[in-house]
Amino acid sequence: MDKKFTARIVLFSEAYELAYSVSRKIGASPTDFDLVVGIARGGFPPARLVCDFLNIKTLTSIQVRHYTGGAEEKEEVEITDPIDIDLKGKNVIIVDDVNDSGKTLQAAVDHLTKKGAAVIKTAVLHEKEHTLLKADYAGDYLVEWKWLIYHWAVTEDLLEFLNKDDMLEAGEDDMRNHLSDKYDLEVERDLLKKVLALKNNYL
Repeated sequence: MDKKFTARIVLFSEAYELAYSVSRKIGASPTDFDLVVGIARGGFPPARLVCDFLNIKTLTSIQVRHYTGGAEEKEEVEITDPIDIDLKGKNVIIVDDVNDSGKTLQAAVDHLTKKGAAVIKTAVLHEKEHTLLKADYAGDYLVEWKWLIYHWAVTEDLLEFLNKDDMLEAGEDDMRNHLSDKYDLEVERDLLKKVLALKNNYL
């Protein structure tokens, strides 16, 4: 990764407001949705919020994985945990945290189409400008590309960055300075301490 790779942390409070905004947009549409499909894993938190805001009782999931290494996207996308419920005639809203390339959403839409869903719409918290498949509903649109680290994935992503950069044995101040210098990523000291306390679960 070079200096052009920048990142920022999306706090729970920001994600909540974006999920609320997306839900208001969905609620203003003429379609009544029967269920929400969250894309695992990042789509779980916003999918549950959408259910809460729109009073949708059925929440299920699909897992779509990219073959990636350290945020380096590869071409192939795989559905590792497909939908296993009857969707025939159902109106479905697919929810994810971010729409980057569009490949994850496309794979999910294609899968649900084969399952016979009547209406399929997509919703995300953030949508990046270069995506190949636009979501039907988005909370925010990003023109400048950044790697978004949602609060529910901050341990995984920060440890991955530090490990790839051989910084896990450095002092905490050096770690914070490194993340700031290389990724324009500002990490609070208390948050970094919490992340480092969990590193044995990853390494």
